[in-house]
Amino acid sequence: MAMTPEQISVNLYSLRERLKTPADFAASIRRLAEIGFKTVQLSGVANDLMSEAEFVRVCADHGITITATHEPAEKLLKDPQWSIDRLGKLGVTQTAYPYPQNVDFADEAAVAQWLARLEEVNGLLRAAGITLAYHNHHIEFVKVGGQTVMERIFNETTLAGEPDTYWVQLGGGSPLAWTKRFAAAGRLPMIHLKDVRIAPNRDTQFAELGAGVLDFAPIIAAAEQGGCQSFIIEQDTTYGRDEFEAVAESFAYLKKNFT
Repeated sequence: MAMTPEQISVNLYSLRERLKTPADFAASIRRLAEIGFKTVQLSGVANDLMSEAEFVRVCADHGITITATHEPAEKLLKDPQWSIDRLGKLGVTQTAYPYPQNVDFADEAAVAQWLARLEEVNGLLRAAGITLAYHNHHIEFVKVGGQTVMERIFNETTLAGEPDTYWVQLGGGSPLAWTKRFAAAGRLPMIHLKDVRIAPNRDTQFAELGAGVLDFAPIIAAAEQGGCQSFIIEQDTTYGRDEFEAVAESFAYLKKNFT
């Protein structure tokens, strides 16, 4: 099934510097609606910036829904009910654990304990009708106990994946292989689409979709085949370029080539 324009989302972390006040949030949502977005991922925004009802109302005023969130990593593990309650108020049934905060990957016992807690929290969220995914960076490609942490997340938990194509590539993994792996297991509700550019000074940079080196056609085809629901644009920094112009370029790339 081909991606629909309504499935193209943007992680608001990409626009975090434009989301400091309620007025900023409303203005940013309006601009995203003008670009053509119908959904957003709520992340990179202070949880107490507005009430959950206000987040929903402001988005709805511009024809936008919240497709997913990123929950605060330590808060999610310590007090999963807080996230369950928050997601209920937002009307959201997909979320992700965003970063292994304060997890010592040099300590195999600590990693095993962390994975067990992730799976425990996953069960609690699942019982509440919420899908919990794991959002990777490059650091999950370090080996702990003979496997990469990414492999252990896949093998030792039943979390869904929210593979981030840039970070998989930077960690030395294959964005296509990991997309296929989660898709084949029925564990790919969403994906972070992010391109990789090599700058003239040889640095690796985040790039607008289609402006870097990744071949998104097979990645997106695999995600579609696996029933992926949300194709989420994310760009951590734009190196001085207007953030809305950058996400608009990525939106146009997906709409032109994959819908």
